[in-house]
Amino acid sequence: MTICKRRGGADPHKCFSMISKTVAGVLLCIALAGLPAVGGPILDPAHIQEATLDNGLRVIVKQERYWPVAALVLVVRTGSLHESSENAGGAHMIEHLLFEGPANEEALGPWIEDMGGYVNAQTWRDFTQLTIAVASEFIPEVLPRVATGVFAAQFTDEQIARQRQIIGREMADRYTSVDAMVDRLIWDMAFTQHPYRRPIPGTAETVAALTKAEIEDFYNRFYVPSNAALLVVGDVEVDEFMQLAAASFGGYSSGAAPVPEFSVEPPQTEIRKKVKLLGYGVTILQFAWHAAGIGDKAEVCALDLAYTILGAGGGGWLDKHLVRDKQIAINSGVQFLTQREPGLFIITVVCEPDKELPVRETILEEIERLSTQPVSQQTLQQAKRLLYADYAFANDAYTDQVDTLAFYEAIDSYEFATEYIQRIGQVTAADIQAVARKYLGQDNYSLMIIRPQPSEQGTQEVWRR
Repeated sequence: MTICKRRGGADPHKCFSMISKTVAGVLLCIALAGLPAVGGPILDPAHIQEATLDNGLRVIVKQERYWPVAALVLVVRTGSLHESSENAGGAHMIEHLLFEGPANEEALGPWIEDMGGYVNAQTWRDFTQLTIAVASEFIPEVLPRVATGVFAAQFTDEQIARQRQIIGREMADRYTSVDAMVDRLIWDMAFTQHPYRRPIPGTAETVAALTKAEIEDFYNRFYVPSNAALLVVGDVEVDEFMQLAAASFGGYSSGAAPVPEFSVEPPQTEIRKKVKLLGYGVTILQFAWHAAGIGDKAEVCALDLAYTILGAGGGGWLDKHLVRDKQIAINSGVQFLTQREPGLFIITVVCEPDKELPVRETILEEIERLSTQPVSQQTLQQAKRLLYADYAFANDAYTDQVDTLAFYEAIDSYEFATEYIQRIGQVTAADIQAVARKYLGQDNYSLMIIRPQPSEQGTQEVWRR
């Protein structure tokens, strides 16, 4: 999944700071801070300039003078992918600790908010990012503070203990959601060796066991300029911003960009099923197939169109056949998150308990149809139009644009975002059929089934083949 679909399909563990009342004015500007209705592509590479500092930090600037605001992202190429079973949750813990700040300074979140800005951080499987939006006049103040906070952080036992409690509460709240629970279970079932199987924030047990030495070791290895990128979209002078970036970040030692070491996931050649009985009145089905990573860009684009054909709102094949025609499902959805490594193509359907078998059969029929019958030109063109609209609306605001550029810079290069529409235009019906045959088989998926059970009987888990 790409562009805005990554927001719907992604499972980053988000940490939002409290937003003060003064943020409202800036957020209003940012919400309106899209490009004028006329002009070239939204993420036009002709409007983007880049440089690499001597210490390896990548700096990417897209100047937009429509509103006097700027959206910044500092992305560090480390996430749960780079953890081990022993230090799982370390990347997310560090993201939290970056908001603590030095003992003698105001924490980063309140400091940004006091100037009417917005700050947010996210930990993903492949990377961690810090997003800031402020009036452009504050950029000279913000850059040095961000550089110090990210590349010269120091952690105390008290800060770690405080954030451990906060993360514990976050995880407890998160997993009261059935969506989050099913998502965690399907990734754990589909992956047997690759670290993508682990939950992004770790578990209560691994976070509780993290030591200060382990956290500092993880930080020192991955939080180096050569493993990071700084991006900005908004009201900045390109040359001036580059100079400010060099002055703010250039003094930090480059370090050695770490090479990730992790187990390669073996091909899945069997059907995996897990049934969980819960006190819900409906059945939830989630199918997952291993799919392409960012290294196979042509396949990613073809899978994006497959995703759109199957699950584009009320017009997708699954919704048409499951919900409207056969009326055997309550709703359906499709997710595909483009990641550094091959991820998952996921179909989720909610239905009445007595409709489970026909729903499962229909899903597999539609998958087989995609594999065996080339889609019509009308279907292909409609899917492309939907993706074009998705791309445009998802990149309207400055914060959206910088998020998109940063997402792809973190896992590959921002250039993929600027090439996306052209690449989508080149996908053929044969390409979609080919990726469906390659990835979406009838005998290589994982299936998580949540079936209803009266709550007084408790919760059970049953493995079934």
